[in-house]
Amino acid sequence: MMTETRDPLLQSMFEQARQDLDGAELTASVMSRARRRLVIMAASALVATLAITLAAWSLIGTSLLEFAVLVSQFLTDPLIELGEGWLALIVLPINNLASILVATTKLALMAWKKLTGSSVVR
Repeated sequence: MMTETRDPLLQSMFEQARQDLDGAELTASVMSRARRRLVIMAASALVATLAITLAAWSLIGTSLLEFAVLVSQFLTDPLIELGEGWLALIVLPINNLASILVATTKLALMAWKKLTGSSVVR
């Protein structure tokens, strides 16, 4: 009784949809779509990270470079002005803050290794 009122075209479409799908083909299809989406998401994340990094570098990079130049100039300025004589040439390697910091750090590391019994000193 109900089957008489149904549309035959619609009935045939439902019958086609009732067919069982092969499990291996369905799994392979789903996995390939998931893999494709994963690759697209990873590529999008990489592009977004690169764009953010480049934008941050363009905004902050110049000021960081200027800061590094100021710090290096400060650390390498002579502590005592000795002119251009032979005394200035002799004292030149230790006449700035950077060389004193490097020498102090090296001596502290050597002392620490002596105190802790470590035999390797670089």
